[in-house]
Order: sequence, then C-alpha cells, then structure tokens
Amino acid sequence: MPALTRMPLFLLLLIAAAVVPASSQTLVPEGVSDTFNLSCTTCRMRVDGVSLTYGQHALPMNTQKPVSVNLLWWRYYDNILGKQTYMAQEPFWTSGVQLIDETPDDDPLSLHINLTWTDSTGRDHRIYLVMAGLTKRHLAAPPVITVTDELDTYAPLRLSAAVQIFRGPNEWETFDAFDGIATLEKFNARTGAVSGSFEFLAQRVGMEKKGVFLSGWFSR
Repeated sequence: MPALTRMPLFLLLLIAAAVVPASSQTLVPEGVSDTFNLSCTTCRMRVDGVSLTYGQHALPMNTQKPVSVNLLWWRYYDNILGKQTYMAQEPFWTSGVQLIDETPDDDPLSLHINLTWTDSTGRDHRIYLVMAGLTKRHLAAPPVITVTDELDTYAPLRLSAAVQIFRGPNEWETFDAFDGIATLEKFNARTGAVSGSFEFLAQRVGMEKKGVFLSGWFSR
C-alpha cells in the first residue's frame, strides 16, 4: 500500500498496528475501539460484486440491490425480443456495446466494490467500498489513490466505506469510515479484473465506538 497521505490517520493506524500480534489474531479489543487485522494469515477476502456507475456517489452501494446502471454491463439488440437488452457479460453470438464506452472520458464515475471478509474464526463480514470522483482516464492508468473527505462529499478521488461485522445470529455491528485511504491497483473493464488495498478508521453506528480496519487487500 502506498504511503498514507494524512498524518492523523497515519499515526492512529500506526498505533493500532502496534497492538496487533504477528499471529493470525483477527480482533484485538481496545476498550471503546476494536482493531481488525484484515490480512491475518488465516483470513480471506472475496470480491462479491463490482459496479461502475455514472456520477459521484457519496455512499457505497450494495451491488445486489443496485440503484444505478452498471456501466460494466453490455447492451445488444435481441432479435427475438425485438428490443435492446442488457447483460453482465459480452454477448458471444452477436455484437454488443459496453456502456462504459459511451461515457465521456472526463465525466465523474463511482466504482463500487462489495467484499466478504472471512476472519480467523470462519465468520463472514461485509465490506462496502466506493471510490468516487474517478474518470475513465483514471481507470485507464492505475494505480489510483482515493481518500475519505467528510467535509466535501463530492471531492474528486474520494473514498467512502461501510462495514458490517457479524457478532452472532441476527447480530451485526455497522461501521462507517471517517478517515482512510484506498488504492485501486488494477482495473480491466473488459475482463472484470480488479485489485487494490485499503485501510480506514470508522465509527460504530449508534455507539461511541471506533473501528480500526488494517491491511485490507482484494483481488479478482
């Protein structure tokens, strides 16, 4: 991961990292805060969904419940139905157009990435990222660094993140990031390949509790 760009975040993450053992420990209780080592030796990270949407979104989106058209989808004319049809993969039996190709190079876009993180105990947790204020020019020339900005939700190259930590049957803790960084290392709209890294500080929703999420890495 590249060097963090803001000193307060760097110092807090450095302090948090010092209390994470070199073993596969996943969670270190810290009183009013929890530290999550996302890259413990027995942890796994899976990419569940990727969506590229037009415009700049302030909050991450669940790709299973989309609120905007995914520009990574393809449009083609279905002769049987007699109308334009959309699908996630390029049609092999006819010509099609990927929606991103019709987007101007400098218009703002938002890249939503949904992840499942499996901790050292085998429990699954959900992580939702959005790298907003990107353009096609950024996506064509990674790496691209995004950071959180609470003051300006429409700042360019802005990161927003939410996490759902599973605590037990029907029991979840939700965290919203307020300071962090994410780097898009690789992106290929045609093949769907994507990889990157992230770490951030987050506030537990409805409680005076912080979450420190360290060393996140995803790849598909």
